[in-house]
Amino acid sequence: MNYTAQDITNFFSTYQKHVTHAIVAHTNFHTFGLSNQAIDRAVIDARKELRYALNCFNKFLYPKHSNWPTRKPLLFRPLCFVTVEGARQTTDPAQTIHFNISLGNLPKAMPTTQIEICFRHAWHVKAQQSNDLFCEAISDYPCDSSRWFGYILKEARQDTRKAWTTNGTWDVENCWIPHEALAAD
Repeated sequence: MNYTAQDITNFFSTYQKHVTHAIVAHTNFHTFGLSNQAIDRAVIDARKELRYALNCFNKFLYPKHSNWPTRKPLLFRPLCFVTVEGARQTTDPAQTIHFNISLGNLPKAMPTTQIEICFRHAWHVKAQQSNDLFCEAISDYPCDSSRWFGYILKEARQDTRKAWTTNGTWDVENCWIPHEALAAD
């Protein structure tokens, strides 16, 4: 049986209380005029760039102990749920593949502006992706985290195949759940 956008939303929602920040990060991968096969390759490349940026970002969170997220990921690596949007043929030349990222388990004393600075540096400078980025605390988002989860899965709701295909909406490989840290909360 294939899972649906609602199944993914239900899974994300089990961790809803731990999600503190939302990021939308646009890539430099434009889909205008590309074949489906070329778009699939672009999604794979975009996901690799995101993995690299997330690894850099994780180290920036603890400047005096940058190896903590690597050495003790169950405690110090952020909770991370990722979805992909814009991975389709389009008539809009400005359209890019972009990621919706839900984060939690971040250093408690770190303000949202610092989180954005760290992620922007990892994404734009280190991974050399677009500077078109939005970062906000979930509490500041114009709706609650359950609506955020609904928003980031809208393409999977529009096209049910996107909920379960390998190059679908949910970027499972870039997600992380630090169970040990969440159990301590």
